[in-house]
Amino acid sequence: MKKIKYKATAVSPANIAFIKFWGKKNPKINLPFNNSISMNLSKCLTFTSVEFSPRFRSDRVYVDGKRLEGDEIFRVLSIIDIVREKSNISWCVKVVSKNNFPSSAGIASSASAFSALALAACSAAKLKLSQKEISILARLGSGSASRSVIDGFAEWVKGKNNSNSYAVQIATQGHWDLRDIVAVVEKERKKKSSTEGHAVALTSPFFKIRQKIIYQRIRNLKKALLTKNFKKFGELLEEEAIELHIIAMTSKPPIFYWNKGTIAVIDKVMELREKGVLAYFTIDAGPNVHVICKANDTKRVKQNLVRIPNVLFTIVNNACEGTRLIKKHLF
Repeated sequence: MKKIKYKATAVSPANIAFIKFWGKKNPKINLPFNNSISMNLSKCLTFTSVEFSPRFRSDRVYVDGKRLEGDEIFRVLSIIDIVREKSNISWCVKVVSKNNFPSSAGIASSASAFSALALAACSAAKLKLSQKEISILARLGSGSASRSVIDGFAEWVKGKNNSNSYAVQIATQGHWDLRDIVAVVEKERKKKSSTEGHAVALTSPFFKIRQKIIYQRIRNLKKALLTKNFKKFGELLEEEAIELHIIAMTSKPPIFYWNKGTIAVIDKVMELREKGVLAYFTIDAGPNVHVICKANDTKRVKQNLVRIPNVLFTIVNNACEGTRLIKKHLF
């Protein structure tokens, strides 16, 4: 008789937030103050294999070849412990994860990491959870991970408690042929994590103002996305990105994610628009810039970005499916 293996592997995309998640209403379960909207990124992927086994004498977690220790492993095992409790498994676990893009540099590596972990762990433990339940579980590891679970374009509904804060689909990956060209100006780990940024967001004098205007922006951006009004969509993208970084820069203590490469890319995007090429920028919590354009402008936009001395390389993404299981394991 074939022995049952408690092992599974998932792949999940990072996502770019068009409407940002910044500041936590309940940090323990990553409840946000407002809804957020995103697109999955086809070329920014995390692959994660999880196995539970009585052979293992301790929990082991490896990310990009490095074994995690101490505080680094805590968030991973908090998800694993939930899965163990739900599935009545007491065995130790081995987790191996790798990214095909720079981690902790403002390209939402935690989103792809925890969404992949949530699905792989549940599948390995033979837990049959719904997509909604996987989104909730992923959110407990990283708020933005709730959105990576969903195919294409997603909205994370803030909710009021753990059971009703999860992501839903706004549109499929085939709805709009957009490109997200990530202009990588820094591939090292950022000095201040998103977690640190969330913790001080409410100290900015602009945070309360944001909450008064954010839902009108969400409605406008969702309408622009669904009707494919690219000019309006792009204007709202930039407005939202600038607002997030103003809040970070005016928090106590202030956090500065931008560097000279960030500014150089922004300048180039604005220059392109003056020449009639519609491209817009958005920036998550890091220095790297996401340049959004239509598919037929991809080549021209990329050619201009790679000529900037501060740009190390670019990653060209389209909207894609969300977290899914694959058969090829990492160990």
